[in-house]
Amino acid sequence: MKKILTATLITLLTAAVLAASLSVFALAEAETTEIPAETEAAAAVPAEELVELEYVRFTATGDDPYGTFHLMENGDNTTIDPDEVVWAAVRYRSITQFDTAGAELYGQLYVVPPAEPHIPIKYVHSGQWETAIVDLTSVNENSELDSIWDSMHYQSVDVVRFDPMEPSRNAEADEQAETAGKVKKGFSIDVAWIAFFETEYAAKTYTGREKTPSAVLDADSLSSITDAYHMVATKLSEMAVLPTVAPATEPPAPTPTKAPTEAPVETALPTNDPAVNSAKPNGSGSATAPSNSGIKKDGGNKAGLIIGIIAAVVVACVCVVLALVIKKKKKSK
Repeated sequence: MKKILTATLITLLTAAVLAASLSVFALAEAETTEIPAETEAAAAVPAEELVELEYVRFTATGDDPYGTFHLMENGDNTTIDPDEVVWAAVRYRSITQFDTAGAELYGQLYVVPPAEPHIPIKYVHSGQWETAIVDLTSVNENSELDSIWDSMHYQSVDVVRFDPMEPSRNAEADEQAETAGKVKKGFSIDVAWIAFFETEYAAKTYTGREKTPSAVLDADSLSSITDAYHMVATKLSEMAVLPTVAPATEPPAPTPTKAPTEAPVETALPTNDPAVNSAKPNGSGSATAPSNSGIKKDGGNKAGLIIGIIAAVVVACVCVVLALVIKKKKKSK
């Protein structure tokens, strides 16, 4: 009798351990299905590519530094058509952030011969390499003049006037207020290139490597200043990361307009598939496929629950058998 009881106990204990293990495995599998696929994809981030970057450091030798620069042959043209080319991208790294009045410095582009209003270049003063996207038809927010970025006003289209550091002053005023900011000797900024484009999409997706600009000022042309005023340019180079290009969608080409035609109404055939029927909302003929991850999760939870109940029953049986053995021993004494 003792051998039978011992064998029964061993069998029941083994079954209990096995059921508990299966229960833990099923629950773990159910939790695993909750991890979205996009999380795993986001973990695979490519390493940043370092490339040699040539740039120019502009250093002010006095107030209102600027220069005129000849376009180079790196783009498609050595001239600009201002009626077609209306976007620019400027790769820069700010060094001096504030003017003497405590306002943030910004940049300016001018047509040639120079005339107001100028085209503002807003900087992000992070101390890192940044790219500014510039609408060449824009004007300063305080300007009362309309844009003159057109072929009527822009005559010397093989050169560009660039003011890399502009203080907080009214450039259109004949006399400046005493509180207007100034640029002091030693103020500086780094500029790698200024590229010109016909579309905003081309400007935003440019990294300095593509042959997409209509025209460009590279480090060589930026270091060769014509008519420099209160500014010196020093050409430098370093290893740097390529610009991060945000996802951009090019506007689709317009399609010819057609007369509206009434599409035939499609009648859905009845189905006995419960999965499809359960996916249809009330009063709607459309169906949305159920989520695979949701199905796996529910199935895993149900399997774990069933196995857990079996384990509990087995443990209860073990307790009953142990109680009987103890009772029999007491009687034998």
